[in-house]
Amino acid sequence: MRRSATRSVVAALGAVALLASTVAEAQWVMLARHAVGRVEQMSQQSPQGGGASYDTAAVMLEAPADRVYAAVLRGVGSAQGIRVTRRDATRRVVEFTNGVQIAGIAVNPLSDALTHMMITSAHTGNQPDAAALVLNAVLRVCKDMNVECSQGSR
Repeated sequence: MRRSATRSVVAALGAVALLASTVAEAQWVMLARHAVGRVEQMSQQSPQGGGASYDTAAVMLEAPADRVYAAVLRGVGSAQGIRVTRRDATRRVVEFTNGVQIAGIAVNPLSDALTHMMITSAHTGNQPDAAALVLNAVLRVCKDMNVECSQGSR
C-alpha cells in the first residue's frame, strides 16, 4: 500500500513539473514573438566635436540565419558607394565602408528559424549621423526577406 501511495505522489509531482516547464516555455515563446521584427536602436555622440560616435540597431527575425546572411550580402553588395572590407561566412559577419564611415553587420542564429541581426556604425562627430543609415539597412534586409519589421520605441 505504501509503494502505491509513493508512486502516486511521484507521478503527481512529475505531472506538475512537466506542466510548469510547458507554461514557462510558452511564456518564453510569447515574449520572443513580441520582440520579433522590432528594431531597437542605440546611439552615442561624443560631447567633444570631432570625437568618436556610434550607432547600433538590432532586430530578431523569424528566418534561418543563413537566409538572413544571404540577404545582408545582397543588400550590402548592391548598395551604391559601399565597399565590403571584410566578409566572414563562418561567423556571418560583414564589414563595409562608404569611404568615410565604417560599419558591420553580425547575423547570429538563436534557433533554426529565429535570427538576431545587429548593425553597428562608427564615425567621428563631424561626419553625418549614421542612425538613419543603420535603421534603413535593417529595414532593407527585412523587406528583402519579406519579413515585417518596425522601429521600436526609443
